[in-house]
Amino acid sequence: MSELVYSMALMQSLRSIALASAFALAGCKGCKNEHPYVPYSIGEGGADDAGDKPVVTSAPDDGGAFLEQPADKAPPNASEWALGGVNVRAPAGSVFELGLARDLDGDGATDVVAITRLAATPGDPGTLVFYKSTPQGMTQSSPIATGPLPTTGQCTATRRLAQVGKRSVLVELGQKCATQPTRDPSRWIAVLAFTPSARTHFSASVIDPPNAPVLFFNVDASDRDGDTIDDVVVRVSIEGGGGPLEPLSRTTAKLGWFDRPAGMSRDGDDPDGSLRLLSATAQALAAKPKEAAGVPPRVRAIRALYAALCNDGGAPRLTRVLGDAPLSCGNSRALEEAGLAEVRAYATLGDALMATTALSRAQLAPATKTSSRGKDAEGWILQASPPVSATSVRQVAAVPLIERGRQPAWGALAFEASGKLLVRTANGVVRMDPETGDELDARDVSPWSMAVVSPDGGSRFIEAYNACDGLVLHATLAPTTDGDMTDVELPIVPALGGRCVGSKGEPVSATPIAWGQAGLEAIVDGSLILVSPQGRASVLQSLMNQPLSLGAPRSPDGKVLVAPTSLGIVVRGAKSRTLRAPELDGAYAELRDCAVSDDEARVACVRAGHAFVGLW
Repeated sequence: MSELVYSMALMQSLRSIALASAFALAGCKGCKNEHPYVPYSIGEGGADDAGDKPVVTSAPDDGGAFLEQPADKAPPNASEWALGGVNVRAPAGSVFELGLARDLDGDGATDVVAITRLAATPGDPGTLVFYKSTPQGMTQSSPIATGPLPTTGQCTATRRLAQVGKRSVLVELGQKCATQPTRDPSRWIAVLAFTPSARTHFSASVIDPPNAPVLFFNVDASDRDGDTIDDVVVRVSIEGGGGPLEPLSRTTAKLGWFDRPAGMSRDGDDPDGSLRLLSATAQALAAKPKEAAGVPPRVRAIRALYAALCNDGGAPRLTRVLGDAPLSCGNSRALEEAGLAEVRAYATLGDALMATTALSRAQLAPATKTSSRGKDAEGWILQASPPVSATSVRQVAAVPLIERGRQPAWGALAFEASGKLLVRTANGVVRMDPETGDELDARDVSPWSMAVVSPDGGSRFIEAYNACDGLVLHATLAPTTDGDMTDVELPIVPALGGRCVGSKGEPVSATPIAWGQAGLEAIVDGSLILVSPQGRASVLQSLMNQPLSLGAPRSPDGKVLVAPTSLGIVVRGAKSRTLRAPELDGAYAELRDCAVSDDEARVACVRAGHAFVGLW
């Protein structure tokens, strides 16, 4: 079985069907053109059905780029076809969809390469066949590649065929079905070079999760190294995507291979080289107040494209590349620079909390980590949220009762409007005076519940987690009585890299802020979100002024937010400040259950099971 057929066999898990046999292949070279392929929105016959002819362009940096030549559309249900002056007949029980009449093998005679499908199955992605011109007429070869056969009428086929080099063609076969597994391939793309028999220059299976941004593939198979043999450049673009995230603007990276005597040799600078150019643009915009807000979406697109292409990102969408594993891209300078651009953009906008969250991700593998650049980023954040040193830090004798697991919970500390600190303990509530250190039982205050429950008492916020699909984080709301759980997709992209080990995914940090008529406000994985009563999540720009719950990271008047970060304790009120103390240096990231007073001068947190209160 050839590597092309093997790549398509991955799609069997989607349909439970067998592939037809094919003969061995290998080879292609180059990619450049911006073909606006829109998968799944076209009809059964391919791009021509929607009048969506490929746009032929060439990249300015490749003067010798091959201009993509799209295939001809076959007449409806044609089993015989006069194409390019030659007559061809489809295999028994099949009809033509797309075809190219070219001298692909260089013998001076016109051959035909075509996509056929089963006549009785419009949703069949199809089979690529080659008709060789001989003195005796057109001779049909064995199938070159075969798509999966649908088992029901719930699937729609997508097909694409084009000449992309002097001796090379691009083929794309796929299906969109009513029920689509998240991590199973739904498309297969390949570049075949006829030198003179068909060889695979590039092939990959493509995963298209529901609501994910669309991947587009444009190929230039020019001879880039002057050896008269087609090479391959594949330009992969990502665009769009469904809620809860905003659609991505089209973003493109390049992958390249050279055809060498030992086989296809990958250009080692890509995709990071092309992603670095995008990161440089983001950096240039990040320091400009009028442009900074557009930088985080740019960075998200860069990360999404890297994650789609590279196994290092944790959830690649390109698999079985050249019949083998997903691409290994290694540590990425582009990811680091893009992440630092995001830090600077948030700092420029004055959002120290999001800037610190961005910094916590910017230099995580697979991004590189440059110490001097990290120090630069810390400086940007502290300009936006100036550091303030404590005048005193006092330990609290009362032992706080805290939630020991990862489940979201109201904290053990709360300030009163008077500036006194309340501490929830196993035996009740203790009131402490931060100025004197006096602690007394607060019998007038009932211990508050840890459970994060909706205003009507019907739902409870029980977790936030990474579903390990590389798309978005999720939150789970459980009924307090009988009923089904509600899974909410959050507008937060998980960090790149790593592998999830849990059957449902892995938990992420979640701190509730408030739950009122407007919905649930929370900090999830460092980002502010709002989950509406209808179960839809959105980014939260500012607090909603909802009723206060004791144990929330808010001041008693609800106007000030406090959050521990790696650089210090960020207090966000009318302005943002970063609170520090020598006693806490190196341990800021360990703090939890923080509370803040109305005047922002008092902050208390829990560290290693014990509470402290500081004056700033």
